[in-house]
Amino acid sequence: MKPLLLASLLAALAFPAVARDLTVSRADGTAVVLTEKDLADLPRLQVSVEGQAGPDLYEGPALAHIMRAAGLPVGMRAHGQPMRGYLVVRGADGYAAVLSAVEADKDLHGDAAILADTLNGGPLPEREGPRRVVVADDLKSWRSVRQVVAIDYRLAE
Repeated sequence: MKPLLLASLLAALAFPAVARDLTVSRADGTAVVLTEKDLADLPRLQVSVEGQAGPDLYEGPALAHIMRAAGLPVGMRAHGQPMRGYLVVRGADGYAAVLSAVEADKDLHGDAAILADTLNGGPLPEREGPRRVVVADDLKSWRSVRQVVAIDYRLAE
């Protein structure tokens, strides 16, 4: 029994669970943590992308709603200096990708950008979840950061 318990403990330490909360950093250096419940309460969108076996349907809150919940400028508040804004989306594995704040804002850009938490009606596979960025108009999924743990909002010079 003790070897099994030790093996379980070592496995848990070797493969830590991906954080369920999302940290959103603002340009002024402050940050807000959105809990799993906060994210679940936000309005949701669906994005269909071409998968290996046909279309895949991702669903989750729009990045614009996450930005608004974190106190970032979206919609009409994005006029002027915030037009220089961009998001650095970070995964648990250290991978990161950049989106302009405008393309993440559904009020200013025609296609949807979401933080998906479901795929084809079920939870994301473990290697992708609990959340993954999906951008509707991307031809390649290279900005589709998996296991998202943080979003940093910055202003370009």
